[in-house]
Amino acid sequence: MPATATPTASRTADEIRAEIAALEAELRKQEEAERKAAMAGNAKRAVALLSAMRQCMKELEELFPGTFDDEKFAALHTSQAWPRDTKFRRAADLSETEVSNARETGRQAVASIKG
Repeated sequence: MPATATPTASRTADEIRAEIAALEAELRKQEEAERKAAMAGNAKRAVALLSAMRQCMKELEELFPGTFDDEKFAALHTSQAWPRDTKFRRAADLSETEVSNARETGRQAVASIKG
């Protein structure tokens, strides 16, 4: 029991209800903060993965020119094929620095594999 709480016997039902309401509001705030943190983490991973995928495609094209010129890869050359990381940034309320860092993480992952 918190130090500021009084024994249950000396409190009225309304006081107990008010305390329960305050605790529920605090719980909702905490859950929302956790949800936003998870969304931000997922968005950063998505941006890093997207960056790594783009970089891998470039690296493969450098190693094997013409690899993605075939008709079956035509969809990769459209803007709709690659989600824009601004969507992730807006959805998770990320700063441009966070997005940039995530992009760099993806590029570094490819470089470390190539290395």
